[in-house]
Amino acid sequence: MQSCLVILGGIREFEILNYSKPCINTLQIQKMAIIEDTVPPSREQELLQSQPTSSSSSSSVKQLGLPVLTLILLSLLFPYIRNYIRPTLKKPTKAYKKPYATPKPPQEANNKHRKLGQWTPEQFQPPPTTPYPDWSVKETRPIPYRAFKHKYYVTMGIRSMDWNNWIELDNEWLKRYLPDRYPTLFERTPQGISNLVTGENYEFVDLEPDQLKMDPMLIASMLTQDDLAVLCEDKDTGEYVLKGGAIMLAGFWRLKDKLNLPMSAIHTSGDVPKYNSKLRSGMEKFFTRLTPDKPVVRNNYFLQTDDDLAWSYSIGDENNEKVGWYTADEATDINKIYYRSERQSVRKLPITGNIAFTIRTYFLPVVEMCKEPYVPRRLLDGILSWEKDVQDYRGYTKFKDVLLPYLEMKAKEQEALGFTVDNEPNNYPM
Repeated sequence: MQSCLVILGGIREFEILNYSKPCINTLQIQKMAIIEDTVPPSREQELLQSQPTSSSSSSSVKQLGLPVLTLILLSLLFPYIRNYIRPTLKKPTKAYKKPYATPKPPQEANNKHRKLGQWTPEQFQPPPTTPYPDWSVKETRPIPYRAFKHKYYVTMGIRSMDWNNWIELDNEWLKRYLPDRYPTLFERTPQGISNLVTGENYEFVDLEPDQLKMDPMLIASMLTQDDLAVLCEDKDTGEYVLKGGAIMLAGFWRLKDKLNLPMSAIHTSGDVPKYNSKLRSGMEKFFTRLTPDKPVVRNNYFLQTDDDLAWSYSIGDENNEKVGWYTADEATDINKIYYRSERQSVRKLPITGNIAFTIRTYFLPVVEMCKEPYVPRRLLDGILSWEKDVQDYRGYTKFKDVLLPYLEMKAKEQEALGFTVDNEPNNYPM
């Protein structure tokens, strides 16, 4: 994979691993005690000193009898037995110390009326997760998100999220959530979680950070198809800042450019249309007021003029200082235009008040997608409704001359078969 950037460490945030929140911090699984050698060195010396001298060994053995003889033999063999056993014994694992205050009930924590930058750890347990019906690592196909409408509006586009649908896995492919939702793929273990298909085991339960064999963010990224990001609230400004992530499939942006930036700078540096005029105020209030029991999800879409899922090289080499649509060549082949869509989930972590982002990317040729009923006309109408700043942001001029005529042709073909706007079901974002 060409674009594979993982920012690890530096964050005492392990909640992202649990998916029921939080696993490393709150999951209480008793470990089996491992008992070390119970014979102290002083007793060992006493046993060695009790051995008879060679001059009187024969008579002493008769006088001492079988129990004492057995004791002498054990004393002679004990050093060798101990040296053999000791490497197999382990020291007891150091008890995990929680790096936060004891969580309080939501009413007592009162985070809905908190000051900016302040968060009281609160108790939260999401609803039980039900198994995905007939989920199969070979047969379950990606959900066909088609996140465009006949009219394009610049909005946050958030919707309430069903807890069952937090992480969506399919045949393209966290301690509690994943085994409950996908029991044929994941299995819960006393130490963490096991992947039944790959045989990989991840241990993270009740461990101190320096005891983990792998960074928590890396573990989380290897358990799901989604990219991950963690936002932490700045105590002075109240803005949420990108502090960590495992971003593999960004497509048009680089984590190194956005790391440690507040959300406002992330969006303005990316020239997001109408961010200051329509999005910023509402977005900042939303992040501040978001509570652990109200996760949300949103979808977006882009058009891409190359077939690289990880990094769209049409906008420039990933290692260039500056990249953008202004460097791209105009598309000449409809078969090289791709539909790229993201499903983003947003949830607040109850212990720290940080925000966990998951980003699942879907990618397929436009010509394949346009075989689906109603898609060509809806996508065409949506693109034609883009205002000038949206066109510039999405590279409109680089593909319009090839894409728009094709969509019009396919739309008319479908409408002749009865797939008209009047008959179209309203099932956004499918």
